[in-house]
Amino acid sequence: MTSRIVIHVGMHKTATTHIQDTFYHNRRLLRQHGVTVPRIGACRGQHGLASAWINLPPPYGIRHPRRAWQTLARAHAARAGTLFVSSEELSRLFPARVDMAELRGLISAFDRVELICGLRSQGSFLQSVYQQISVERHPGPLTTFVDTALERGVVDGLALDYTALYRQFRTGFAASEIRLICYEDAVRHPGGIVGTFLDILGVPLRADQLQPFAQGRSNVSPMPLANLVANRVSAPNPARRDLVTLVQAHLEEGLPAKRRTTLFTRSELRRIARRFEAPNAQLSAMVQAVQPGFAIQPMRPAELLFRGQMPDTIWPAIAADLFRSAPEGANLWRG
Repeated sequence: MTSRIVIHVGMHKTATTHIQDTFYHNRRLLRQHGVTVPRIGACRGQHGLASAWINLPPPYGIRHPRRAWQTLARAHAARAGTLFVSSEELSRLFPARVDMAELRGLISAFDRVELICGLRSQGSFLQSVYQQISVERHPGPLTTFVDTALERGVVDGLALDYTALYRQFRTGFAASEIRLICYEDAVRHPGGIVGTFLDILGVPLRADQLQPFAQGRSNVSPMPLANLVANRVSAPNPARRDLVTLVQAHLEEGLPAKRRTTLFTRSELRRIARRFEAPNAQLSAMVQAVQPGFAIQPMRPAELLFRGQMPDTIWPAIAADLFRSAPEGANLWRG
């Protein structure tokens, strides 16, 4: 009889919400295969558990989070099966971070402990964080955003230098208890990111045997260039969703079909790759003993349409559409 806890700590923007929504939605099916997905607070992810160390606003934080950890351990550590806990807030570095040694102590009664963290190339991660910030506030000029992130190795409290994050994990967990996942590899799994996690959990199901939550995708960002253009139009205010949608429609009409866009120029992407080339190599060396061959996969320039390749004709088309669609006296791009 073996009890096991798998703690999925993110990172942010690595399909964490999709995993949380899908697994919570299919928790009865997963339980039939020995995996328990607990309900913690009002969320499908177990974010409330992170509020033992990080101040989270409603509906994410919960009262007595340490007690919740202890309750889970009492209920599951003495019986066979896997407890799956997921919150990307557990990998946050600033302004507060998890006390990993305390966390490891709270789950010490389990026979097996696994900490899982998905990492994506810093270029795509930085782009996704920019887009997430854009939902809540204006991120400021892109060049300033990039310069600050590269200088600090952190963006919005999240690690870009993954060696710092790994060292944080090691303050509480043994190297053998930590598993890093390359996000770019995981999404190419036949079952996508969900299939990757089913394999990790040892669940003999295909991803398509799980019921999709909502439309099957959660927290999906719009086209990156649509965010950037809308932010430039709306500055200094955050761009409204209808403006982003309008811009994206014009981009989809004016750009080559099925080409992924990026916020960056080709030279910016090279600069990001150079900045993290050494830390990424160091991370691979740090985990070599337990994960031989692990590496962060860079963004692939050949697959991307860069910011500088956006046709100039899109700007007047967007302006004309805004003028035609806005009611008299309305200001479409300012909240």
